[in-house]
Amino acid sequence: METLLEYPRLSEHLLADVAVIGGGMAGLLAAFSLHRAGLRVVLLEENRLAGGATGRCTARLSAQHGLFCERLIRDFGEHLARQYVMAQLHAVKQYHDLCAALRVDCDWQERTSRVCAAPNGPDLSREYAAAVLLGAPVELQPVKGLPFPVREAVCFTHQASFEPLPLFAALLNDLTVYEHSPVQDVRGHWVRCDGGVVEARHIVVATRYPLLERWGLYHLRLRQEQVHLLELAGAPKLDGWYLDADTRGWSLQQRGDRLILSGGLHRSVNNPGDRYERLRAQARLWFPEARETRAWSSQDCVTMDGVPYIGRCGAATPFLHVAAGFGRWGLTNSMVAATLLTAEILGTHYPYAEVFSPGRFFPSASIEAMMEGALYAVRGKKRRLYTAAERETSAIPRGGAAIVRHHGRQYGVYRDEQDRLYAVSPVCPHRGCALEWNADDKTWDCPCHGSRFDYTGRRLDSPARAALRQTDARLL
Repeated sequence: METLLEYPRLSEHLLADVAVIGGGMAGLLAAFSLHRAGLRVVLLEENRLAGGATGRCTARLSAQHGLFCERLIRDFGEHLARQYVMAQLHAVKQYHDLCAALRVDCDWQERTSRVCAAPNGPDLSREYAAAVLLGAPVELQPVKGLPFPVREAVCFTHQASFEPLPLFAALLNDLTVYEHSPVQDVRGHWVRCDGGVVEARHIVVATRYPLLERWGLYHLRLRQEQVHLLELAGAPKLDGWYLDADTRGWSLQQRGDRLILSGGLHRSVNNPGDRYERLRAQARLWFPEARETRAWSSQDCVTMDGVPYIGRCGAATPFLHVAAGFGRWGLTNSMVAATLLTAEILGTHYPYAEVFSPGRFFPSASIEAMMEGALYAVRGKKRRLYTAAERETSAIPRGGAAIVRHHGRQYGVYRDEQDRLYAVSPVCPHRGCALEWNADDKTWDCPCHGSRFDYTGRRLDSPARAALRQTDARLL
């Protein structure tokens, strides 16, 4: 396992051509590309590099982003839909060429990606025809050798898997990097952190959830989705990966000698608390000889129309650039973002930029999603005002949590397996929505915009910028 170097905290005033905010793959690729073009670049990360979505990814490099080609043509038209597919295919090739140029041993494996339909599932012939029209390397094939029946699959050939951290480490050479430097504000060309300031001609915001709500209304234009995963040792090896045409179904992916089982994609906080148990039950059914080696969840931002926002935030702020809303396809979209933003800042041409414009709005793909997001926000604030406390602290079981009312105020209280109580404010500091308990991950989650906090109140996921207020549970 590659170990990344540690970097200092920002503690001074720096001048730069570009400040890049976000130390995941998108931010690092953008910083590397701009530095290689001769610009002075400063990369800022609030925690550790690769500590977010990059560190939890399944290392899947594919231009096949689910059952998506027919939808893209319907929502964007053939020209822009082809831009999206070509950008993703080019990104896979760029990773291959970059690994070769830097001589990185990243266990590169050519793979086939498959979106599978069950016997009673959707007809995939229209998706296949749409993929052919958009220029994808696609085949429509029967599938055998799986532990469940599949009628057919739309297959993208010449895709890949690799281990991203060796490449990540190689990209860091000669870059100016600061860790543990959370950005508190972006005002004009100034990026303010806790201990210092970066003044830059251009600013790139490559955080999973953008820190630019007052410019882009991203709290209305993004939703957060969650998926749970199991890593299995001793399971039969599969060639490539298999995605269910139904996003709520099961997916399988080979990674090295381990098999990754995932399923139940859902909007964040729509969680009954049994996601891992459902995965384990399915693993026991299909792979009884396998052994679980890891279980985790991943949370991703999704745009209203399913295509990332990459580019200038708006005409009023031509120096401000954003890369957000990658969904489950962070690796290829990270490369797309780095290439597009580098071209934008250098004033060169990137042929696939139009489809990713942050200023776009397609009513057929956006209105329903925007209404859904507004409804979640209204519900979250309504729960804060009207939801009664559920129980007293004495009734909370070990490993459980509840909302408790004490002297007219509400507290989110968790009891750990050693019988210790932890009490926090059950209100999200982002926009005041009532938090919900996630029994699978032992977190307090926001139903409005997807912020997450552990049971001690520590912030785990944006857009919230602060931790939850703590209270001595012994006083309740």
